[in-house]
Amino acid sequence: MGVDDLDGEPVDIIEFGGSGARPKPPWRRWLPVAAVVVVAAVAVVAAVTRGTGGSPSATSRPSSTVPESTLPAQAGPAASVDAVATPSPLVSQAGRPLLGVTAGWELLGQGSGGVVRVEFARGRITSTAVPPILSGGPVSFVAGPDWAMVRPLDLVPGYLVPDGQPARPLYGPLARTGPAVPGPDRNTVWVPLAGDDQTLILVKSDGEPAGPRLTVPPGVVSTVAPDGTGYLVFAGTGGVYAARPDGPHRITTGALIAAGPTRWLTWECDDRYRCAAVVIDRATGARRTVDIPLAQQTTVRGVISPDGSRAALIESGPNGSVTVGLYDLASGSTSYGVQVSPALSDPDSMVWSPDSRWLFIAGDDGALYPVDPATGEVHNLGVVLPHLTRLAVRPAPAG
Repeated sequence: MGVDDLDGEPVDIIEFGGSGARPKPPWRRWLPVAAVVVVAAVAVVAAVTRGTGGSPSATSRPSSTVPESTLPAQAGPAASVDAVATPSPLVSQAGRPLLGVTAGWELLGQGSGGVVRVEFARGRITSTAVPPILSGGPVSFVAGPDWAMVRPLDLVPGYLVPDGQPARPLYGPLARTGPAVPGPDRNTVWVPLAGDDQTLILVKSDGEPAGPRLTVPPGVVSTVAPDGTGYLVFAGTGGVYAARPDGPHRITTGALIAAGPTRWLTWECDDRYRCAAVVIDRATGARRTVDIPLAQQTTVRGVISPDGSRAALIESGPNGSVTVGLYDLASGSTSYGVQVSPALSDPDSMVWSPDSRWLFIAGDDGALYPVDPATGEVHNLGVVLPHLTRLAVRPAPAG
């Protein structure tokens, strides 16, 4: 696949993870695993540098880097929590907008070295070190309006990363086991209620209760996933359901393939096992079939663009290969396929920009790959980022 740099010049072909990489077994979302204890917490901040073309993994000279501690501190009740010593965030200025973006939305990523905040319009990258997660299991990564949250599913420490400040430990309801799922106002998260396997509560980033509760069937609390609008989805008897304050609502009797703010993409079969992909309008409930061959991808959830026009799906191919397929939800045609490593199997590794202009993929090699869905081309971000595994987008501030 061809790759363009920021000036439109062709550069090297990019392969996600590399064909010679040793395959790694993908983690199954919310599946209990044995904890891997790390003896020492080492804070690693990878230098963020200004790119000069080539592949996204290329290195180049830093443009301008200053400690984030020179920025105004954030106030809050958790400001005194200092049980973990981490260095001040590191800031790099690219000196220009990245990918030509002028809107105020931001991309946040989490990886082995910590949390990265990409302000495209300002051309600014902030890297904040986070102590190593003391478990090899799944991790929830949530982006709030002025913070990011790294919360392991297992009972090991998680961390809050306020903008402009070092990471601090989570506490209260946020320090327990289970997933953390973005809430409806982006300043809250859903977490399981302690000692209750059917209830999730809405809490603020400081752990304080913030509103309603959600009730789900017994045993599914640890398997809930975001629905794209601040609520949850879960698989249960008879299909897949959306969890809302007024109770569960069935989405499909089949499999949920992808979710987005305005659409569901499902795979459904009739009594004679004649199956088809179905697009469901979330506002009206209108349903229509699309010609997308999803028979072998019914256990993998993808992400639908905010405008509802395309779905990005992680798909298994021959010889263990994995691709991200881009599908037009109006025509059902396959737009493009982007090859990635077999270890990529989690929708948290993909996220759309709020304007649906870009699809960002965290490759198995830890690099960030911005994909233009209109052409299927992978572009060069123009700067080098630390290793990333999970991605989230922060919309531009209102007003």
